[in-house]
Amino acid sequence: MEYEITTDDEIEKEINISIPFIKLEHLINEEVNKMQKDLTLKGFRKGKVPNNIIKNRYSDTLKAQAMNNLVKDSFLKILSEKKWRPASQAELLNIEEGENIKLRLRFEIIPDFNVENYMGLEIFKEESLPDDFLLEQAIEQLREQHATIKEISRPSVVDDFITVDIEIIENNITKSKQDNIVVKIGDRNLPDEINRALVGVRKSEKKEVKTGNQIHKISVKKIEEKILPQFDDDFAKKQNCKNAEQLKKKLMAAAKEIEEKRIEGELKESLSNTILERIKLKVPKTLVQNEYQKILEKSNLSDSETNKESFWGIAEKRVRLNLILDKIAEKENIKVTEDEVMKVISTMGIKLNGENRKNIMDYIGNILNREKTIDSLFQNAQINKKSRIISPKEVINDTSSVRH
Repeated sequence: MEYEITTDDEIEKEINISIPFIKLEHLINEEVNKMQKDLTLKGFRKGKVPNNIIKNRYSDTLKAQAMNNLVKDSFLKILSEKKWRPASQAELLNIEEGENIKLRLRFEIIPDFNVENYMGLEIFKEESLPDDFLLEQAIEQLREQHATIKEISRPSVVDDFITVDIEIIENNITKSKQDNIVVKIGDRNLPDEINRALVGVRKSEKKEVKTGNQIHKISVKKIEEKILPQFDDDFAKKQNCKNAEQLKKKLMAAAKEIEEKRIEGELKESLSNTILERIKLKVPKTLVQNEYQKILEKSNLSDSETNKESFWGIAEKRVRLNLILDKIAEKENIKVTEDEVMKVISTMGIKLNGENRKNIMDYIGNILNREKTIDSLFQNAQINKKSRIISPKEVINDTSSVRH
C-alpha cells in the first residue's frame, strides 16, 4: 500500500491511497470463506457450496463487504503508522478500480498538543447564600412537595392550573388539536398573549388568542389551585419531627450541605473555564457535532439555527475541556479502576452484556476519569474568597456550564 497526504491540517486529513487489486481479490476470497461456512443452497449440504458458485451468485455483496474491509484496514494502518488518534470515521471521497485500487479518504484526528501550568491555579470562592434564604427555600420546597390540588369555581389567577382543549389555526387550516391539556398560568413556556388571556377566565369559557400568524381556540374545562400546607408543629410531626423548630434545624442542615456542594461545583466550573483560557487547541468538528446532539437529546430539542447558536459554543467548550482533561490525566497518570466503574454502573442499574459491555465501560470510565482529574486540579488550586456580587436568585437560576 502506498499513500499520499494531500490535506495535512492539524485535525483534518485527506489521503490518496493506492493498493494492488490483488489485495481486494484476497479480501473477497476471505468473505467467500466466511459465507461458505453457514450457506445452504439447493443441491448442496451446509458449508459445501463451491466457491465459484458463491462468487457468481453473491458477487456484489462480496465485493462491497471486501471494499469496506479494504478501506477500514487501510485507514487503521495509516493511523497506526502516523500515531494519529481518530476523531471520526474515514469518509470515502472517491474510488477508482484498475491495476491498483485508488482511494481518497477524509477524516478528522484528535490534535496533538501539550498541557502545562495547570496545577495551583487561582480561583475565587463566592460567599455562601444567606442562611435565612436557604431555610426559606428549603421550607417552600417541602411545602410544594406536600401541596394539594383543588378545583375552584372563582375566576382564574396567576399560578392556577387550567385544563383546556386547544385548537391551533394558521391560514384557516387546523395545525393541531389537543384535548385535556393542563397549563399553569404564568408559565414562561407559554406565549405572553395566552398567559394574559387565561387570567380571569371561568370554567366552560372559550377564548380566541392570536399569537403571530396563529389563532389559538381555547376551551376551559377545569380550573384548579395549588394549596400549600401551613408550616407548623402538626406539619412537622408528619415529617417525623417533634415540632416546627426541629424540622427547621433538619432542613437547615440539609440545605447547608447542598449549598456546600453547589459552591464546590461553582469552583470546579471556574477552574474549568480557567483551564480553557490557558490551553488553546483546535477541536474536531465531528466531536463537537456529537456533543451538540447530546445536548439537544437531553433537552428534548430539535436541530435549528436558534439552537445551534445557543448550544454549539457550549458543545465546543465541553469537547475542548474533555480533550485537555484526558491529556492531563495521561500526563499525571490519573486512572479509575474497573471496580470504580462497575460500582457506578451498578448504582445506575445498567445491565451489561457482551454487545454493550465495552462501550458502556469506556463511556462511564471516561466520565469518571475526567471527574477524578478535575478533583485533582481542584485539590491543588489556590482558592481565595470574594464578596457576593450577584443575588441569591441569580445563582439559583444560573444554568450555563461547560462541565457535564
